[in-house]
Amino acid sequence: MSELEPPCEMQKLPASVYAVGSLTMFAQGLYGPFLNTYILDMGANYAELGVFRSVGNISPAILQPAWGAASDKLGHTKAFVAFGTITGLFMVYLFLWAWTPLDMIVLYAIQCILFSVQIPTWLSLVGCLMHESKRGSELGRLGMVTNLASLVATLVAGAIMVYPSVIPVFKSFWGTFGNVLFPSGQVWREVYIVPFYMTAMIGIVASILSLKINERPRMNGERRGFPPVLKLLTRPGDFRKFCFTATFFSFAMSMAWPFFIVVQREWLGNTLFEIAVASAISTVMTVAMTIPFGRLSDRVGRRPLIFTGRFLLFFVPLLYLMATDTFLIYVSNAIAGIATAASVNANTAYIYDVAPEGERGSHVAVYNTFTGIVFLFGSLISGIMGQLFIDTGLLGAHQSVFTMLGISTVLRFIASFVYLDLKEPRVYHSTIWAEFRALVHRRRHDSETP
Repeated sequence: MSELEPPCEMQKLPASVYAVGSLTMFAQGLYGPFLNTYILDMGANYAELGVFRSVGNISPAILQPAWGAASDKLGHTKAFVAFGTITGLFMVYLFLWAWTPLDMIVLYAIQCILFSVQIPTWLSLVGCLMHESKRGSELGRLGMVTNLASLVATLVAGAIMVYPSVIPVFKSFWGTFGNVLFPSGQVWREVYIVPFYMTAMIGIVASILSLKINERPRMNGERRGFPPVLKLLTRPGDFRKFCFTATFFSFAMSMAWPFFIVVQREWLGNTLFEIAVASAISTVMTVAMTIPFGRLSDRVGRRPLIFTGRFLLFFVPLLYLMATDTFLIYVSNAIAGIATAASVNANTAYIYDVAPEGERGSHVAVYNTFTGIVFLFGSLISGIMGQLFIDTGLLGAHQSVFTMLGISTVLRFIASFVYLDLKEPRVYHSTIWAEFRALVHRRRHDSETP
Protein backbone atom coordinates (compact mmCIF):
# COMPACT_ATOMS: atom_id res chain seq x y z
CA MET A 1 0.00 0.00 0.00
CA SER A 2 1.43 3.41 -0.94
CA GLU A 3 1.93 6.23 1.51
CA LEU A 4 -0.83 8.22 -0.11
CA GLU A 5 -3.39 5.46 0.35
CA PRO A 6 -3.62 4.79 4.08
CA PRO A 7 -6.50 2.90 5.64
CA CYS A 8 -8.90 4.76 7.86
CA GLU A 9 -7.54 5.07 11.42
CA MET A 10 -4.05 3.91 10.53
CA GLN A 11 -1.34 4.06 13.18
CA LYS A 12 0.67 6.97 11.77
CA LEU A 13 -0.18 9.96 9.61
CA PRO A 14 1.32 9.91 6.10
CA ALA A 15 4.03 12.36 5.08
CA SER A 16 1.62 14.09 2.70
CA VAL A 17 -0.45 15.27 5.66
CA TYR A 18 2.63 16.79 7.27
CA ALA A 19 3.53 18.51 3.99
CA VAL A 20 0.10 20.09 3.51
CA GLY A 21 -0.26 21.02 7.16
CA SER A 22 3.21 22.59 7.24
CA LEU A 23 2.63 24.67 4.12
CA THR A 24 -0.73 25.88 5.39
CA MET A 25 0.70 26.85 8.77
CA PHE A 26 3.71 28.47 7.10
CA ALA A 27 1.32 30.64 5.12
CA GLN A 28 -0.64 31.52 8.26
CA GLY A 29 2.57 32.34 10.10
CA LEU A 30 3.45 34.90 7.44
CA TYR A 31 0.42 37.09 8.13
CA GLY A 32 -1.43 35.96 11.27
CA PRO A 33 0.77 37.59 13.95
CA PHE A 34 0.67 40.94 12.14
CA LEU A 35 -3.01 41.44 11.35
CA ASN A 36 -3.78 43.35 14.54
CA THR A 37 -0.74 45.56 13.91
CA TYR A 38 -1.89 46.12 10.34
CA ILE A 39 -5.32 47.44 11.29
CA LEU A 40 -3.90 49.41 14.24
CA ASP A 41 -1.49 51.12 11.83
CA MET A 42 -4.56 52.13 9.81
CA GLY A 43 -5.75 54.10 12.80
CA ALA A 44 -8.30 51.71 14.32
CA ASN A 45 -9.65 52.65 17.76
CA TYR A 46 -10.37 50.18 20.59
CA ALA A 47 -13.95 49.55 19.46
CA GLU A 48 -12.77 48.80 15.91
CA LEU A 49 -10.08 46.50 17.31
CA GLY A 50 -12.80 44.69 19.24
CA VAL A 51 -14.98 44.37 16.14
CA PHE A 52 -12.01 43.15 14.12
CA ARG A 53 -11.19 40.42 16.63
CA SER A 54 -14.86 39.51 16.85
CA VAL A 55 -15.08 39.14 13.09
CA GLY A 56 -12.00 36.94 13.22
CA ASN A 57 -13.69 34.77 15.82
CA ILE A 58 -17.17 34.37 14.38
CA SER A 59 -16.60 34.49 10.60
CA PRO A 60 -14.48 31.32 10.36
CA ALA A 61 -16.86 29.49 12.69
CA ILE A 62 -20.32 30.45 11.52
CA LEU A 63 -20.44 28.17 8.46
CA GLN A 64 -18.27 25.37 9.79
CA PRO A 65 -21.25 23.11 10.66
CA ALA A 66 -22.42 23.32 7.05
CA TRP A 67 -18.97 22.49 5.67
CA GLY A 68 -18.40 19.73 8.21
CA ALA A 69 -21.80 18.19 7.55
CA ALA A 70 -21.34 18.43 3.79
CA SER A 71 -17.99 16.67 3.91
CA ASP A 72 -19.39 13.99 6.24
CA LYS A 73 -22.27 13.37 3.84
CA LEU A 74 -20.61 13.68 0.45
CA GLY A 75 -17.11 12.49 1.19
CA HIS A 76 -14.36 14.02 -0.97
CA THR A 77 -13.09 15.76 2.15
CA LYS A 78 -9.83 16.74 0.51
CA ALA A 79 -11.73 18.73 -2.14
CA PHE A 80 -13.23 20.86 0.61
CA VAL A 81 -9.77 21.24 2.16
CA ALA A 82 -8.29 22.34 -1.17
CA PHE A 83 -11.04 24.88 -1.86
CA GLY A 84 -10.89 26.43 1.60
CA THR A 85 -7.11 26.63 1.54
CA ILE A 86 -6.71 28.31 -1.84
CA THR A 87 -9.54 30.83 -1.43
CA GLY A 88 -8.91 31.66 2.22
CA LEU A 89 -5.17 32.24 1.86
CA PHE A 90 -5.40 34.06 -1.48
CA MET A 91 -7.74 36.60 0.17
CA VAL A 92 -4.82 37.75 2.33
CA TYR A 93 -3.30 39.34 -0.77
CA LEU A 94 -6.42 41.52 -1.07
CA PHE A 95 -5.78 42.91 2.43
CA LEU A 96 -3.15 45.11 0.79
CA TRP A 97 -5.97 47.05 -0.87
CA ALA A 98 -7.86 47.88 2.35
CA TRP A 99 -7.59 51.62 3.05
CA THR A 100 -9.70 52.02 6.17
CA PRO A 101 -10.37 49.85 9.25
CA LEU A 102 -13.89 49.21 7.89
CA ASP A 103 -12.45 47.96 4.59
CA MET A 104 -10.16 45.63 6.50
CA ILE A 105 -12.94 44.33 8.71
CA VAL A 106 -15.09 43.47 5.67
CA LEU A 107 -12.24 41.76 3.79
CA TYR A 108 -11.20 39.87 6.91
CA ALA A 109 -14.75 38.61 7.39
CA ILE A 110 -14.82 37.29 3.81
CA GLN A 111 -11.40 35.67 4.20
CA CYS A 112 -12.41 33.96 7.43
CA ILE A 113 -15.62 32.62 5.91
CA LEU A 114 -13.71 31.14 2.98
CA PHE A 115 -11.03 29.66 5.21
CA SER A 116 -13.74 28.11 7.39
CA VAL A 117 -14.24 25.51 4.64
CA GLN A 118 -10.77 24.17 5.39
CA ILE A 119 -10.83 24.03 9.19
CA PRO A 120 -13.37 21.27 10.04
CA THR A 121 -12.77 19.29 6.85
CA TRP A 122 -9.00 19.20 7.48
CA LEU A 123 -9.51 17.99 11.04
CA SER A 124 -12.02 15.42 9.83
CA LEU A 125 -9.59 14.15 7.19
CA VAL A 126 -6.74 13.94 9.71
CA GLY A 127 -8.96 12.28 12.31
CA CYS A 128 -9.74 9.43 9.91
CA LEU A 129 -6.06 8.68 9.35
CA MET A 130 -5.01 7.69 12.87
CA HIS A 131 -5.94 5.12 15.49
CA GLU A 132 -7.82 6.28 18.57
CA SER A 133 -5.07 5.02 20.89
CA LYS A 134 -2.53 7.25 19.12
CA ARG A 135 -4.55 10.43 18.68
CA GLY A 136 -2.73 12.44 21.29
CA SER A 137 0.69 11.40 20.06
CA GLU A 138 -0.08 11.84 16.37
CA LEU A 139 -1.72 15.22 16.88
CA GLY A 140 1.30 16.17 18.96
CA ARG A 141 3.72 15.25 16.17
CA LEU A 142 1.64 17.01 13.56
CA GLY A 143 1.35 20.06 15.79
CA MET A 144 5.10 20.15 16.36
CA VAL A 145 5.93 20.05 12.65
CA THR A 146 3.26 22.53 11.56
CA ASN A 147 3.95 24.97 14.37
CA LEU A 148 7.64 24.83 13.53
CA ALA A 149 6.73 25.85 9.99
CA SER A 150 4.64 28.71 11.37
CA LEU A 151 7.56 29.78 13.58
CA VAL A 152 9.96 29.97 10.64
CA ALA A 153 7.41 31.91 8.60
CA THR A 154 6.83 34.47 11.35
CA LEU A 155 10.55 35.11 11.78
CA VAL A 156 10.99 35.41 8.01
CA ALA A 157 8.11 37.88 7.78
CA GLY A 158 9.42 39.87 10.74
CA ALA A 159 12.88 40.10 9.18
CA ILE A 160 11.42 41.26 5.86
CA MET A 161 9.43 43.97 7.64
CA VAL A 162 12.52 45.22 9.47
CA TYR A 163 14.38 45.62 6.18
CA PRO A 164 11.86 47.30 3.86
CA SER A 165 14.62 47.90 1.29
CA VAL A 166 13.65 44.47 -0.09
CA ILE A 167 10.30 45.88 -1.27
CA PRO A 168 11.61 47.89 -4.27
CA VAL A 169 13.64 44.85 -5.34
CA PHE A 170 10.53 42.69 -5.10
CA LYS A 171 8.49 45.16 -7.13
CA SER A 172 11.16 45.53 -9.76
CA PHE A 173 11.09 41.78 -10.30
CA TRP A 174 7.60 42.26 -11.77
CA GLY A 175 8.66 45.18 -13.94
CA THR A 176 5.80 47.44 -14.97
CA PHE A 177 3.30 45.08 -13.34
CA GLY A 178 4.77 45.77 -9.89
CA ASN A 179 2.86 49.03 -9.44
CA VAL A 180 -0.32 47.33 -10.63
CA LEU A 181 -0.04 44.21 -8.48
CA PHE A 182 0.93 46.02 -5.30
CA PRO A 183 -0.27 49.30 -3.76
CA SER A 184 2.15 52.16 -3.28
CA GLY A 185 2.21 55.56 -1.66
CA GLN A 186 2.16 54.52 2.02
CA VAL A 187 5.47 53.40 3.47
CA TRP A 188 3.89 51.71 6.49
CA ARG A 189 1.78 49.50 4.20
CA GLU A 190 4.62 48.45 1.91
CA VAL A 191 6.37 46.41 4.62
CA TYR A 192 3.41 43.99 4.54
CA ILE A 193 3.50 43.40 0.76
CA VAL A 194 5.94 40.47 0.58
CA PRO A 195 4.48 38.41 3.49
CA PHE A 196 0.89 38.86 2.27
CA TYR A 197 1.84 38.02 -1.32
CA MET A 198 3.81 34.93 -0.21
CA THR A 199 0.78 33.78 1.79
CA ALA A 200 -1.37 33.70 -1.33
CA MET A 201 1.23 31.86 -3.41
CA ILE A 202 1.92 29.21 -0.76
CA GLY A 203 -1.83 28.74 -0.31
CA ILE A 204 -2.07 27.73 -3.97
CA VAL A 205 0.69 25.14 -3.56
CA ALA A 206 -0.82 23.71 -0.35
CA SER A 207 -4.22 23.45 -2.01
CA ILE A 208 -2.82 21.45 -4.92
CA LEU A 209 -0.86 19.10 -2.66
CA SER A 210 -3.91 18.46 -0.47
CA LEU A 211 -5.55 16.73 -3.43
CA LYS A 212 -2.76 14.11 -3.26
CA ILE A 213 -4.00 12.80 0.09
CA ASN A 214 -6.20 9.78 -0.55
CA GLU A 215 -9.02 9.39 1.94
CA ARG A 216 -10.90 6.20 2.70
CA PRO A 217 -13.01 5.18 -0.30
CA ARG A 218 -16.74 4.82 0.22
CA MET A 219 -18.19 1.34 0.11
CA ASN A 220 -20.38 0.65 -2.92
CA GLY A 221 -23.91 1.76 -2.19
CA GLU A 222 -22.92 3.45 1.06
CA ARG A 223 -25.18 6.37 1.81
CA ARG A 224 -25.04 8.90 4.59
CA GLY A 225 -27.53 11.43 5.72
CA PHE A 226 -26.46 14.69 7.21
CA PRO A 227 -25.47 14.29 10.87
CA PRO A 228 -27.82 16.02 13.31
CA VAL A 229 -25.79 19.22 13.29
CA LEU A 230 -28.50 21.41 14.78
CA LYS A 231 -29.23 18.82 17.46
CA LEU A 232 -25.71 18.24 18.70
CA LEU A 233 -25.96 20.98 21.32
CA THR A 234 -29.37 19.82 22.53
CA ARG A 235 -28.56 16.11 22.66
CA PRO A 236 -27.41 15.13 26.18
CA GLY A 237 -23.93 13.71 26.32
CA ASP A 238 -20.25 14.41 26.71
CA PHE A 239 -20.01 16.61 23.64
CA ARG A 240 -22.74 19.00 24.71
CA LYS A 241 -21.27 19.25 28.19
CA PHE A 242 -17.85 19.95 26.70
CA CYS A 243 -19.23 22.81 24.60
CA PHE A 244 -21.06 24.40 27.51
CA THR A 245 -18.03 23.96 29.75
CA ALA A 246 -16.03 26.04 27.28
CA THR A 247 -18.51 28.95 27.37
CA PHE A 248 -17.31 30.84 30.45
CA PHE A 249 -13.62 30.43 29.72
CA SER A 250 -13.96 31.33 26.03
CA PHE A 251 -15.67 34.60 26.95
CA ALA A 252 -13.05 35.44 29.57
CA MET A 253 -10.17 34.56 27.26
CA SER A 254 -11.39 36.64 24.31
CA MET A 255 -11.91 39.77 26.40
CA ALA A 256 -8.17 40.40 26.46
CA TRP A 257 -7.46 39.84 22.77
CA PRO A 258 -8.14 43.35 21.39
CA PHE A 259 -5.67 44.89 23.84
CA PHE A 260 -2.55 42.75 23.53
CA ILE A 261 -1.44 44.65 20.44
CA VAL A 262 -2.13 47.98 22.19
CA VAL A 263 0.30 47.05 24.95
CA GLN A 264 2.95 45.94 22.45
CA ARG A 265 2.56 48.76 19.94
CA GLU A 266 1.48 51.78 22.03
CA TRP A 267 2.65 51.10 25.59
CA LEU A 268 6.01 49.55 24.76
CA GLY A 269 6.55 50.79 21.21
CA ASN A 270 7.48 47.34 19.92
CA THR A 271 8.73 47.05 16.36
CA LEU A 272 7.25 44.54 13.92
CA PHE A 273 10.27 42.32 14.45
CA GLU A 274 9.77 42.37 18.23
CA ILE A 275 6.14 41.41 17.67
CA ALA A 276 7.35 38.59 15.43
CA VAL A 277 9.81 37.43 18.11
CA ALA A 278 7.05 37.40 20.74
CA SER A 279 4.88 35.28 18.47
CA ALA A 280 7.85 33.04 17.68
CA ILE A 281 8.56 32.45 21.38
CA SER A 282 4.99 31.24 21.83
CA THR A 283 5.35 28.93 18.85
CA VAL A 284 8.72 27.59 20.05
CA MET A 285 7.21 26.57 23.38
CA THR A 286 4.26 24.97 21.62
CA VAL A 287 6.60 23.02 19.34
CA ALA A 288 8.77 21.90 22.24
CA MET A 289 5.89 20.70 24.41
CA THR A 290 3.25 19.48 21.99
CA ILE A 291 4.61 15.91 21.58
CA PRO A 292 5.24 15.31 25.32
CA PHE A 293 1.79 16.64 26.17
CA GLY A 294 0.22 14.63 23.35
CA ARG A 295 1.76 11.41 24.63
CA LEU A 296 0.78 12.32 28.18
CA SER A 297 -2.86 12.80 27.16
CA ASP A 298 -2.89 9.28 25.68
CA ARG A 299 -1.80 7.93 29.08
CA VAL A 300 -3.68 10.07 31.60
CA GLY A 301 -6.63 11.38 29.59
CA ARG A 302 -7.61 14.65 27.98
CA ARG A 303 -9.16 16.46 30.96
CA PRO A 304 -5.93 17.02 32.99
CA LEU A 305 -4.18 18.51 29.97
CA ILE A 306 -7.12 20.72 29.03
CA PHE A 307 -7.37 22.06 32.57
CA THR A 308 -3.62 22.66 32.84
CA GLY A 309 -3.56 24.60 29.59
CA ARG A 310 -6.58 26.70 30.47
CA PHE A 311 -5.31 27.45 33.97
CA LEU A 312 -1.94 28.71 32.71
CA LEU A 313 -3.64 31.17 30.38
CA PHE A 314 -4.69 33.47 33.23
CA PHE A 315 -1.02 34.53 33.53
CA VAL A 316 -1.00 35.94 29.99
CA PRO A 317 -3.14 39.09 30.45
CA LEU A 318 -1.73 39.46 33.97
CA LEU A 319 1.81 39.82 32.62
CA TYR A 320 0.66 42.10 29.81
CA LEU A 321 -0.94 44.57 32.20
CA MET A 322 2.18 44.50 34.38
CA ALA A 323 4.56 44.91 31.45
CA THR A 324 7.04 47.76 31.65
CA ASP A 325 9.38 46.26 29.06
CA THR A 326 9.27 43.69 26.29
CA PHE A 327 10.79 40.94 28.46
CA LEU A 328 7.49 40.37 30.27
CA ILE A 329 5.74 40.08 26.90
CA TYR A 330 8.17 37.36 25.95
CA VAL A 331 7.55 35.52 29.24
CA SER A 332 3.80 35.84 28.76
CA ASN A 333 3.99 34.43 25.25
CA ALA A 334 6.15 31.55 26.44
CA ILE A 335 3.45 30.63 28.95
CA ALA A 336 0.81 30.96 26.23
CA GLY A 337 2.79 28.55 24.05
CA ILE A 338 2.99 25.96 26.82
CA ALA A 339 -0.72 26.36 27.52
CA THR A 340 -1.53 25.91 23.84
CA ALA A 341 0.54 22.74 23.63
CA ALA A 342 -1.23 21.33 26.69
CA SER A 343 -4.82 22.10 25.79
CA VAL A 344 -5.41 22.52 22.06
CA ASN A 345 -4.49 19.02 20.89
CA ALA A 346 -6.19 17.53 23.96
CA ASN A 347 -9.29 19.54 23.02
CA THR A 348 -9.33 18.09 19.53
CA ALA A 349 -8.58 14.57 20.75
CA TYR A 350 -11.45 14.82 23.24
CA ILE A 351 -13.88 15.71 20.45
CA TYR A 352 -12.58 12.79 18.39
CA ASP A 353 -13.10 10.53 21.41
CA VAL A 354 -16.73 11.47 21.98
CA ALA A 355 -17.85 11.88 18.33
CA PRO A 356 -19.01 8.98 16.12
CA GLU A 357 -16.53 8.24 13.34
CA GLY A 358 -18.74 9.51 10.53
CA GLU A 359 -19.61 12.75 12.33
CA ARG A 360 -16.23 14.06 13.44
CA GLY A 361 -16.23 16.89 10.92
CA SER A 362 -19.64 18.03 12.14
CA HIS A 363 -18.69 17.81 15.82
CA VAL A 364 -15.49 19.80 15.32
CA ALA A 365 -17.40 22.39 13.28
CA VAL A 366 -20.19 22.77 15.83
CA TYR A 367 -17.69 23.16 18.67
CA ASN A 368 -15.78 25.82 16.72
CA THR A 369 -18.98 27.66 15.85
CA PHE A 370 -20.27 27.57 19.39
CA THR A 371 -17.02 28.85 20.89
CA GLY A 372 -16.63 31.32 18.01
CA ILE A 373 -19.93 32.95 18.93
CA VAL A 374 -18.77 33.24 22.52
CA PHE A 375 -15.45 34.72 21.34
CA LEU A 376 -17.44 37.22 19.28
CA PHE A 377 -19.22 38.61 22.30
CA GLY A 378 -16.11 38.58 24.49
CA SER A 379 -13.94 40.61 22.10
CA LEU A 380 -16.78 42.84 20.94
CA ILE A 381 -18.01 43.74 24.41
CA SER A 382 -14.51 44.35 25.79
CA GLY A 383 -13.52 46.51 22.82
CA ILE A 384 -16.67 48.63 23.08
CA MET A 385 -16.33 48.92 26.85
CA GLY A 386 -12.71 49.97 26.55
CA GLN A 387 -13.57 52.68 24.03
CA LEU A 388 -16.58 53.84 26.08
CA PHE A 389 -14.40 54.31 29.14
CA ILE A 390 -12.28 56.71 27.10
CA ASP A 391 -15.09 58.50 25.24
CA THR A 392 -17.03 59.17 28.45
CA GLY A 393 -13.92 60.39 30.25
CA LEU A 394 -14.33 57.74 32.94
CA LEU A 395 -10.83 56.36 32.30
CA GLY A 396 -7.82 57.33 30.27
CA ALA A 397 -6.52 55.14 27.45
CA HIS A 398 -3.93 53.43 29.64
CA GLN A 399 -6.33 52.83 32.52
CA SER A 400 -8.99 51.48 30.15
CA VAL A 401 -6.66 48.84 28.71
CA PHE A 402 -5.39 48.00 32.21
CA THR A 403 -8.96 47.51 33.46
CA MET A 404 -10.04 45.21 30.62
CA LEU A 405 -6.92 43.07 30.93
CA GLY A 406 -7.47 42.85 34.69
CA ILE A 407 -11.07 41.68 34.24
CA SER A 408 -9.95 39.03 31.76
CA THR A 409 -7.26 37.83 34.18
CA VAL A 410 -9.69 37.28 37.04
CA LEU A 411 -12.34 35.60 34.88
CA ARG A 412 -9.79 33.29 33.21
CA PHE A 413 -8.57 32.09 36.60
CA ILE A 414 -12.08 31.32 37.84
CA ALA A 415 -13.30 29.77 34.58
CA SER A 416 -10.39 27.34 34.22
CA PHE A 417 -11.64 25.28 37.18
CA VAL A 418 -14.91 24.51 35.38
CA TYR A 419 -12.99 22.07 33.17
CA LEU A 420 -12.41 19.81 36.16
CA ASP A 421 -16.05 18.74 35.83
CA LEU A 422 -15.46 17.06 32.46
CA LYS A 423 -15.80 13.28 32.23
CA GLU A 424 -13.48 11.08 30.18
CA PRO A 425 -15.29 8.83 27.66
CA ARG A 426 -12.92 5.95 28.40
CA VAL A 427 -10.76 4.71 31.27
CA TYR A 428 -7.09 5.65 31.51
CA HIS A 429 -4.78 3.55 33.64
CA SER A 430 -2.51 6.36 34.76
CA THR A 431 -2.87 9.82 36.25
CA ILE A 432 -0.93 13.01 35.80
CA TRP A 433 0.35 12.74 39.35
CA ALA A 434 1.48 9.15 38.84
CA GLU A 435 3.34 10.21 35.70
CA PHE A 436 4.96 13.07 37.60
CA ARG A 437 6.06 10.80 40.44
CA ALA A 438 7.47 8.31 37.94
CA LEU A 439 9.43 11.08 36.26
CA VAL A 440 10.82 12.35 39.57
CA HIS A 441 11.70 8.83 40.68
CA ARG A 442 13.51 8.13 37.42
CA ARG A 443 15.53 11.31 37.77
CA ARG A 444 16.54 10.44 41.32
CA HIS A 445 17.55 6.96 40.22
CA ASP A 446 19.59 8.38 37.36
CA SER A 447 21.33 10.84 39.65
CA GLU A 448 22.48 7.99 41.89
CA THR A 449 23.91 5.98 39.00
CA PRO A 450 27.71 6.44 38.72
